[in-house]
Amino acid sequence: MKTVLSPRSMRRVVCLCCCLILDAFALIILTNWFCPIKYISRWQGIVPAKTLKMSEAMVNTTINELLTMEEIIQRLDPNTVADILLPQAGQIVQPFVDELLADKPKQIQNFASSYAADSEGWVQKKVAHKFLSDLTVDVQKNIGSICNLRNCVVDMMMSDRSLLGKLFQISGKDELAFLTDSGLWFGFLLGLIQLVVALYWDNPWTLSIGGLIVGLATNWLALKWIFEPVNPVKIGPIVLQGLFLRRQNEVAADFSRFFASKVLTSRQIWGSMLTDPTTLPEWEKLLASRFSTFTKDFTFGAIDLEEKSRKLKAASARVCAKLFDYLNDLHGYVDKVLEIEQTLCVRMSAMTSTQFERVLHPIFEEDELTLILAGGGLGFLAGFIQQLFSTGAMTFPSFSFGTPRLVQSLGSLVSVFVLSVALKPEKNLLSFMQRLMERTRQLKKRTRRLVRRQKSPTPEV
Repeated sequence: MKTVLSPRSMRRVVCLCCCLILDAFALIILTNWFCPIKYISRWQGIVPAKTLKMSEAMVNTTINELLTMEEIIQRLDPNTVADILLPQAGQIVQPFVDELLADKPKQIQNFASSYAADSEGWVQKKVAHKFLSDLTVDVQKNIGSICNLRNCVVDMMMSDRSLLGKLFQISGKDELAFLTDSGLWFGFLLGLIQLVVALYWDNPWTLSIGGLIVGLATNWLALKWIFEPVNPVKIGPIVLQGLFLRRQNEVAADFSRFFASKVLTSRQIWGSMLTDPTTLPEWEKLLASRFSTFTKDFTFGAIDLEEKSRKLKAASARVCAKLFDYLNDLHGYVDKVLEIEQTLCVRMSAMTSTQFERVLHPIFEEDELTLILAGGGLGFLAGFIQQLFSTGAMTFPSFSFGTPRLVQSLGSLVSVFVLSVALKPEKNLLSFMQRLMERTRQLKKRTRRLVRRQKSPTPEV
């Protein structure tokens, strides 16, 4: 016996099917919180907008627990550092020479400058090498006062707000993929329940309320499955644990690689030490103290630094301002010897599940409730649109209503659903949104040009 649905029921079927696609697409867009980096039309991505708070939380809960500058800085060999910087030694100490000999005759200044810059002379090979190696030892002993790891990381993240988003996207790529895919799977399953209820309960508000419930439940379930349970729970042969926590070793490798290559690099560490207002005064004191010893060797005790403390302080400030420019040859050695990537990876892999859960979860916690409520709001909106169709407030194209049409509609739904999962749109969503925004801007420009042409008077022949 052929089953024929009424036009009203058929409209519900088709609209509910469309709702599944709409809900899934809305969730995909919503769960990408990483752009725009800068404010566009008073909107900024959640992660870029809260980079400061998230970076500080990450340093406090993760980096400080795994890494200390007091430990890794000891891996530097002072003699190797001195060998690498020796060709720049003359330029490094030149501000001291200029400042301390400023009141001396011009001949003495020229002699001292050429003496300090002599790359083959005794000063370079003996005194300058000792100055650089002793300075490295001083850095190792006083690293706690001249390097603020928290400021180093946070300043880097704030200077490029896209970094934190990239870090979370790389470390949590599978979880973000699950979050977007779950919008399709959960939305499909819950949408089927909503479809059955709408067919047998003749109340148009079931569509709006059902959409609200589907939106809330989809996002809530997805977030729960990613991070809970924190510790493995064995139920017979099945072991339950949050999706993110199962990938601890893989995430540790990705997180450490990104952090060591993009954030805690030698260039960034030295740059932070020499520019951070909280550590710069200590750097100047350290340089002044070390240079006083260097000057005794350089002048054989001829200059009394006690009488020139003001000039010594001024010279230290000048050296700090230029020192970073002379360290280019040192960065490769420092990055290799500090082994930040290996240290972070090994220790992160050894973290307890409770500790490891704090690596990525803070980004979701920041706006977890917002995400769930927004999902519910979008679901309600989609359901309300269906309700308008169902009640006749909005018209829907008419066609013959029969079982073949129903099968065709459901088949189209399944095809779109499978295609959406197979293409994994979340992987290219960021580039897609960027291209979409660019094309929108181009369209606006073309529209303005057309409007101007229409308004401009036609030239007389």
